[in-house]
Amino acid sequence: MVNSPSVAHMSLARLLRDRKEPHGKAITDSSILKGVEISEIGIVELWIKPRNPHCPCCLDDLCQLRDQVSRQKGVSDCHIEVVGIPQSDRWTAAVNER
Repeated sequence: MVNSPSVAHMSLARLLRDRKEPHGKAITDSSILKGVEISEIGIVELWIKPRNPHCPCCLDDLCQLRDQVSRQKGVSDCHIEVVGIPQSDRWTAAVNER
């Protein structure tokens, strides 16, 4: 049975609404959260530009965010694409590592 995407939307919205990145700025700020997509089967894709690309706590926070999103009702999986920073492909690989 596939969960309704609307459940995933609501769960994700609740999670992101009050979340701040490690340096205190809202994760939903347009300078950080560059895109969100939720598939029909509940796969969440987030495009995020970290404010401090050389900060290890920002990398750790994205790993935690991915885990939290993956556990939300209606979400079957989560992929975070890190964008707009040097070596973003390496960040993306590290964040989505299983």
